[in-house]
Amino acid sequence: MILGLEDIPGGAGIVTFLIWLGLSGLFYLVCYQAALNVMDDFTKNSVVKIPVMFSAAVPSAGLMAVFHYKPLILFIIVAVSNYFRVKSFGQPESKKLEGLQINKPLFYFASYGYLALVLALALYFQSEEFLTVLSS
Repeated sequence: MILGLEDIPGGAGIVTFLIWLGLSGLFYLVCYQAALNVMDDFTKNSVVKIPVMFSAAVPSAGLMAVFHYKPLILFIIVAVSNYFRVKSFGQPESKKLEGLQINKPLFYFASYGYLALVLALALYFQSEEFLTVLSS
């Protein structure tokens, strides 16, 4: 006799948690670490940073919607992490954007705007309203 997940007390819940944990790690690395750092390297101090980051929020949120991932806890973790990420750009020992006097309000506005848009769009793409409009 082969035991399935249903036969193990809490088995399905544990697997669901592990999938959620894996998706959280994936989205942290792809939609936060990689996306924001690449866009920062590409746009530097340019005002183009804002529309680039805001438009990059759409595919990130779409990816989360495809996997039915609700990023509430991840958003809190990333928001705190983002504060320290941008704060470290102005430090003398930071090699990132070396020799560039960064515009911190621009970096904070663009990155937090990106994060808020990803959260809002991911939740909207999974809402009943969006799904009914999409299916009709």
